[in-house]
Amino acid sequence: MGRGRPRKTNPDDVLETSIELFWEKGYEATSMNDLAAATGMAKPGLYATFGDKETLYAKALRRYVDQGGSRVLDDLARSPDPLDMVIRRTLKTLAEATTGKNGPGGCLLVNTLVECAHGSEALDSLSHELDARRLDAFVKRFRAAKKTGELSPLADPRQLAEFFSGQVLALAVMGRSGASQRDLDRFIDVAMTVLPKTAQDGRNES
Repeated sequence: MGRGRPRKTNPDDVLETSIELFWEKGYEATSMNDLAAATGMAKPGLYATFGDKETLYAKALRRYVDQGGSRVLDDLARSPDPLDMVIRRTLKTLAEATTGKNGPGGCLLVNTLVECAHGSEALDSLSHELDARRLDAFVKRFRAAKKTGELSPLADPRQLAEFFSGQVLALAVMGRSGASQRDLDRFIDVAMTVLPKTAQDGRNES
C-alpha cells in the first residue's frame, strides 16, 4: 500500500496554497478541511502553525498584498516617468492581474472588501487598512505632480487619488466577472480622460 502524498511542512508553501484557495473560493466558502486537503497539512498542524481560519486568512491576505501590490505601488509613487504614463501603467498592470491568467479572476483584496464588509470585523478592518496603501500611493503621486507642474495648481490630489483608486476596484470586479483584457483596456481609456489635460500633454509642452 502506498504511503500517500507527503505532508507539506514549509509554512511558506502552505501559505501560498492557502492564498490560491481563498482567492478561488472566498473566505466563507473555504473550510479548514478544504485547506487541509489543498495544503497537505493536517488540521492540527494548520491550527498550530497559523491559528484559526480567520487568522490564516489574514496572514494570506497580507502576503498576497505584499507580493502583488508593493512593487506596483512603489512604481506609482516614485517612478520618474510622466504622470499619465505612470497612471495608465498602474491601471493596466492591476487590470491584467485580475483576468485570471496567473490565478483566479479578480483581486483577493477587493474580494475581501466586499465579502467581509458585513462579516468579520477584523478582516474588514484589515482589508481597508491594506486598501488604504493604494490610495496613499495615488495621493503621493498626484501631490508630487502638482509640485512639479504636471498638474494645475487648482487640481485636488486627494480627489484624483480617490477617483483612480476607485477605478482599480472597478477593474477588479470586472475581471472577476469575466471581462476581457480588451474591455478592461477600454475602461482604462475612459478613466484616463479624467486626468487634467495639463498632465496628459505634459510631455509635449516640455
